[in-house]
Amino acid sequence: MMVASLAENAWRSFWQEWEQVACPALLVLGQSSFIPVREVDEMLARRPGTLAASVPGTGHDVHLEQPEALHRLLSEFLDGVDTAAESAPALPQRPAPPDR
Repeated sequence: MMVASLAENAWRSFWQEWEQVACPALLVLGQSSFIPVREVDEMLARRPGTLAASVPGTGHDVHLEQPEALHRLLSEFLDGVDTAAESAPALPQRPAPPDR
């Protein structure tokens, strides 16, 4: 079941979906992950502004190996997103439709 659930990752590219993500993104990598460096570089090139962090002493499963480190990275990232949102200029409000 596990092999079948991951089979699509071996033959299908997900670049189109990656490029459509519009919200801030944090790419968290294990120090000895199986994701090739060139792929990480491509991810960052295709989504400028994406932040990346590598967690020392971990493999691919950072969330299992260093959950505290992952929590810290995510908290700091989300705090930064909140701060950026608070300091962003307000979007113009759409006028209310006329009464009929």
